[in-house]
Amino acid sequence: MDQGVIEYIANVFDIPKLAQPVSVVQMPLPLTRLAEIPLDSSVNQCQGFCYNSKKDVFVLACINSDNTKQIIYEINPTTLQVVAKYEYSQKRLLGHMNTLTYNPNNNRYYTTNAVVDGYIVTPIEADSMIVEAPIKLKEKVFNFAFDKERNEYVSIVPLTNSHRTINYYDANFNRIRSFTIDAEHTDLNNNGAYAANGNTIFTTLTTFVSVDNEGVVKNIIPYTSGMEVEDMDYRNGQMYVAVNRKGKVEIYSLPTLPFSVNA
Repeated sequence: MDQGVIEYIANVFDIPKLAQPVSVVQMPLPLTRLAEIPLDSSVNQCQGFCYNSKKDVFVLACINSDNTKQIIYEINPTTLQVVAKYEYSQKRLLGHMNTLTYNPNNNRYYTTNAVVDGYIVTPIEADSMIVEAPIKLKEKVFNFAFDKERNEYVSIVPLTNSHRTINYYDANFNRIRSFTIDAEHTDLNNNGAYAANGNTIFTTLTTFVSVDNEGVVKNIIPYTSGMEVEDMDYRNGQMYVAVNRKGKVEIYSLPTLPFSVNA
């Protein structure tokens, strides 16, 4: 998430400004750098990342600075080489592409715009890569993930510098429950979303935050400074994350997690 989107959240979501120290509760997670992904000149950063189990590819959503150009890259998960790309100029429907998640039940990706309309989720059919009509939620939406074990969607919305609301939706995008949690952070920046069996993981600029199915924060774990973890997903029992770092887009892995995830 960049500064323009932070300002957009503050304006659209009417968020009060708080200052609160980050609580560092464990040693930094051991992120392992796997590859740098070369980008086309029309884009300069990643914002969404997920794993497509049908195609067996990682899917990386990249944008330019003013959210007018988007490229979705398909990446071989073994070689980490780009095997396909799809280019868009969809500021209204795709915009910032703030997180990307894959629903294998209907073979669609879902992304949030985050710069034009704070209430829409946009589906993309994963074979044709056609952008479909957006889904308008009653609640504001920001980071978004699909929980395949529960057939539910999860939305993480910054409320204050420290607090986030987590909304849960059924397969028809009806909200079924909601929690407000304290991420113990110092600004609105909120990235990524992963959901499995009711558990949720997201990141701030400095930490991974895990929340259980009752809305209880279980872990807040720092990661190495100097990078911004944008999004994440699981493949074959291992988590992979997409990172913006010093003008480059990189893929990292986490060999172990300090919490249990069924995926």
